[in-house]
Amino acid sequence: MKVATVATLLLPLAAPSTTAWTAPRVASPVPRRLSSAEISPRPASSRSSVLHSTTVEDAAVETVSASTPAPGGRTFGVVSTGKLSKLYDLVVIGGGPAGVAGAIKAAQMGRRVIVIDKPKFDAGVLPNGLDLFFGGPTGLFSKALRDAAKSTNIAAMRAQGMDNDVIWKQITNSIVGLAMRNSEGQCRTLARYGIDYLQGSAKLLGEKDPANIASLTKFEDDLDSPEDGLRTVRVSETGVMDDYVGFVDDTQVCVSGTKVLVCTGSKSTRLPGIPFEQSHRIFDSDTINLLSYLPSSVTISGLGIIGIEFANIFNALGVKDVKILVRGDIETSAKKLGMDMDVADELMRLLKKSGVKVLEGTTVDEFVYVPPPGADDELIKMKLNDGSTMETDLFFAAVGRYPVGKNEATGLASAGVDIADRGMVNIDKKSLATSSKNVYAAGDVIGAPALASTSMEQAQRAVSAMFTEEDEDDAAQGANHDDPLSIGVWTIPEMGYYGMTKDQAEKEGYSVVEGTVGFDQCLRGRVFAPDGLMKLVVDSNDGTVLGVHLIGKEAAEMVHYGMALVKQGTSIYEILSTVYTAVTFHELFKEAALDANSKLDFGVEWQEIFNILQSDCSVDDFTEEFLRKRFEAIDEDGSGELEEDEMRALFESMGRPVSKRIIANIMRLSDTDGNGTIDFEEFKAIFDKVACPATPEAAFVTGQ
Repeated sequence: MKVATVATLLLPLAAPSTTAWTAPRVASPVPRRLSSAEISPRPASSRSSVLHSTTVEDAAVETVSASTPAPGGRTFGVVSTGKLSKLYDLVVIGGGPAGVAGAIKAAQMGRRVIVIDKPKFDAGVLPNGLDLFFGGPTGLFSKALRDAAKSTNIAAMRAQGMDNDVIWKQITNSIVGLAMRNSEGQCRTLARYGIDYLQGSAKLLGEKDPANIASLTKFEDDLDSPEDGLRTVRVSETGVMDDYVGFVDDTQVCVSGTKVLVCTGSKSTRLPGIPFEQSHRIFDSDTINLLSYLPSSVTISGLGIIGIEFANIFNALGVKDVKILVRGDIETSAKKLGMDMDVADELMRLLKKSGVKVLEGTTVDEFVYVPPPGADDELIKMKLNDGSTMETDLFFAAVGRYPVGKNEATGLASAGVDIADRGMVNIDKKSLATSSKNVYAAGDVIGAPALASTSMEQAQRAVSAMFTEEDEDDAAQGANHDDPLSIGVWTIPEMGYYGMTKDQAEKEGYSVVEGTVGFDQCLRGRVFAPDGLMKLVVDSNDGTVLGVHLIGKEAAEMVHYGMALVKQGTSIYEILSTVYTAVTFHELFKEAALDANSKLDFGVEWQEIFNILQSDCSVDDFTEEFLRKRFEAIDEDGSGELEEDEMRALFESMGRPVSKRIIANIMRLSDTDGNGTIDFEEFKAIFDKVACPATPEAAFVTGQ
């Protein structure tokens, strides 16, 4: 049956709601080992969901018994009331990559910190409190599923007679193991830094809220200056360790800190007309984490990064019928993502080669029929915008995400935080401070680029702005909020890009060439991974690398070297002089540099000549009038062309004597028409490339 457990079906996928205070339940003070049946009852179907595999159940029992659990079995996400009753330096709302990174940064700066996080899915929390998604990015599931797809031989398993349920069980075991290692590792890191972690729904209170005023009075002596103020966060649906009665579940507490960092993340966009309540067959980029079966066919709406990644992944899992529906066209979608079009074309070629169909200008007008839970052999029936019908086993709406800032359960707007129409928190780009005193924000909640890497950097920068004194220096403050970003897309093979495309560079006023090579241009690529493409976007004036664009094996790793080349202003001439380790993909950088060099009017073969011509400048501005006068003085026969001996004499007349070897090279490289002589235009082009520092002598020579 294509159905998850009852807990999965009842997940609070909408924004959390504020609950009224209720009398707390006092759990038994005596810890006990939980049975697997108590931990997670098996779903009615033989097909288990990701979060209810045998691995989760067994690991839950093992973790609970191996730890020293708090009464009630909780070892994660619980804080004592004694700790909560004291003032924190920083209260972090949200336990994703941004929240965890910000908390660690503050702890490294000697601050007392607490992270408050509501688990994304109830079904993802083990009885010991370990949230499988804690500290992980939104795309953790897709990356784990991709890894499983690459390491699992689906065809071989089917050849051995294994059905899809057994295969999916193997895959989910791998995914859950990865998620557990990540979340446990994050919790260990917080503990090592002395950071408290409390599970619950956090609501920021306004400065004039009675609870915040009471906290200000309570902690007045703990503040350097009462005028600096503090902020209070009300946490509901939480469990705490009471110093007198033991573990108290489903209660409400207030936590105060001198600063608050909001990292509430984003949620999947849900377009109207899609029956998301049919969560056993219809998924978005959040609920896809709860996929409970290996589908026979998949239809994905949207050609964004998430949609592309999952199309690749499902195809690698052996799903033969994978379709991507694109409202517009491929080129427009690719440019929105900042992709180079040659890389996008290579991606589409590889997708189509693998059997994925991309349908441009196609949308779903109506979901005619969605099979009920248990009807495993039936398919979803859809009516498309062209009047045709389509059937699929699974529908995945990958149409973007939106910041979780407008949600009143978080209390941001009512607490004075300025929120944009789409739920994005408005911030000062330098400090990441919001419009509300002592409140900062980072990550997806402040909008684009909404990447795990940038979210972590933003959180660290916000914390640095909070706690760095005027006479102190912190490296995190040196970052520019609008700096370009390296992008990694976890398709199969991967994509990565940083810097400008040719179109973007030309719009900025650059004259550029492109160096493009296939992955088969290096030995490792030819032997192990021939599919792929690397492109360097190069300034044709000085050979500086302006952009790096890749698709191929390990592209998401190599893009960081490309990023370093662009940020340091490296030229292709430096790349060509670099020795790369043999049988590595990095050899492609030299091959791409060679291709770019071949398209330059003055490539690497000219660099020695230019260095010599520029080494002893006596003229700062080789005007056309000056050059023509010198040229015609040597051109005694008036032919308009100079031979090699005449060229030597010309350079000497300009106070720039050069060797016979250099003159011979100039003649060879400049003689574009092959007649053995140099005309004035060919001669002038050389000096147009030579830039000399201004000197008093230069003005005298040119008569200026």
